[in-house]
Amino acid sequence: MLKTVVHDGKPRTLPIQGANWALTALIGLLLLTAVSSVPLTLTVLQLRQFDALVIDLAGQQRMLLERHMKEVLLAADNVASAYQESREILSERLRVLIGGGLTYAGIDRQEQLVLPPAPSEDIRNMLIRQQDLWSAFVQEADHLLEVPRGSTMHQRLRQDLLEDNGRLLRVANEAVAMLARHAESRVRTVIRWEIVVVVLVVVVASLGTVRFVQTEHALKESQATAMEALRQSDALKSALLSSVSHELRTPLTAIKAMLSNLQADQGTQSAEVRQEFMAGMHEELDYLNQLVGNLLDMSRIEAGTLKPNREWHMLDELVEGAIRRVGPRLERRTLSVELPVDLPPIHVDGMAVQQVLINLLDNAVKYSPDGAPVRVAARIIGQNIEVSVTNVGMGIPASDLERIFDRFYRVTGRYQKTTPGVGLGLAICKGIVEAHGGRIEARSQVPGETVIAFRLPLRQDVPRHETTVAQAHESERPRS
Repeated sequence: MLKTVVHDGKPRTLPIQGANWALTALIGLLLLTAVSSVPLTLTVLQLRQFDALVIDLAGQQRMLLERHMKEVLLAADNVASAYQESREILSERLRVLIGGGLTYAGIDRQEQLVLPPAPSEDIRNMLIRQQDLWSAFVQEADHLLEVPRGSTMHQRLRQDLLEDNGRLLRVANEAVAMLARHAESRVRTVIRWEIVVVVLVVVVASLGTVRFVQTEHALKESQATAMEALRQSDALKSALLSSVSHELRTPLTAIKAMLSNLQADQGTQSAEVRQEFMAGMHEELDYLNQLVGNLLDMSRIEAGTLKPNREWHMLDELVEGAIRRVGPRLERRTLSVELPVDLPPIHVDGMAVQQVLINLLDNAVKYSPDGAPVRVAARIIGQNIEVSVTNVGMGIPASDLERIFDRFYRVTGRYQKTTPGVGLGLAICKGIVEAHGGRIEARSQVPGETVIAFRLPLRQDVPRHETTVAQAHESERPRS
């Protein structure tokens, strides 16, 4: 605001002092907002960064628990694994999370940092509970490694260990959730003080407030997404533990019952009945072996350690080996094999591709009635070879055709309750085929034929020796 005054006979325009004070007050409020917001904002960012680091370290416990579980199972199967290393990291991390001290930011143990003790009594008690469970788990794992592989005690300890690992994971998840809630509470407290400062300067700090609210909203959305992903991951692990527990218990119960009958036999049962019991136990043990193999294959695929060991193979030999492996399960099916006589050798990991064929044949048998035909066929399509396995049964609904290759997914229907399995076979097939640079798909009618086909790229640089072998195979095949 301005006012006009007369000085020395001349009019002059001067600013009103009140306007100067108002402008000064406005600038002062702006400066106060800026000065007060900066340290508070820096404090919030620092708290979030530090809390995020602590939460990340606690979250790594879940990953390390899963890794240690896999390594112990491998060691129990006489496979070399570095479970002692992950065990030491887990023990050291728990100690530091409870009482504070020096630790490492990553599993590679390069960057050091110092953590304070557990921020609240509830979190401390939860971490101590995790430490107690961990100590018991370590003793049980060592006991498992001392028990002879294949014994009943070994199987029981293995099952108990899986259940204890599930409890450990749930407690670790709860500790992470409590740390996240505590961090969010601390951040909210600081935010409340910042809002008080912003309210004092009213409209002056509105732009900064809007920006802060947007940042906070994005952070909450990110946290909600992370928590939802964690919830889904926990649900998936719970489903896996439940399914595997059921699938392990069923054949073990059957084997135990048959063994009890054989043990109680005082010569009253015929040799045919005893032989039938022995065959049944062999079948159940084969299923257990396949289930454990599928779990190990799935863990390799998820860890990204599945590297095809490629060599030159004839497809008919791989198909023959798969049929031989599936064996008795195909006896009640009409099997036809349609392979062209001029198929070239393929450069693949023979064991892995044969496992794909075994899983597809096993799947075709599971989901088709007795006497139904099963067909294995192959053809050349451009620069690829396509191999398909066809069965006739209830079929797969169109909505499930893509999902059947997901982990632990099983089509609901007539066969689900009576057919063993945890939904890993086709997921493993997909992982192996894609590791070879190929793709896999399913086509089905409800009811009717179901075709699962995979394509693998062909190489043009077939060695001369392999070409000779292929020609020899052609000459040995019967001409129609």
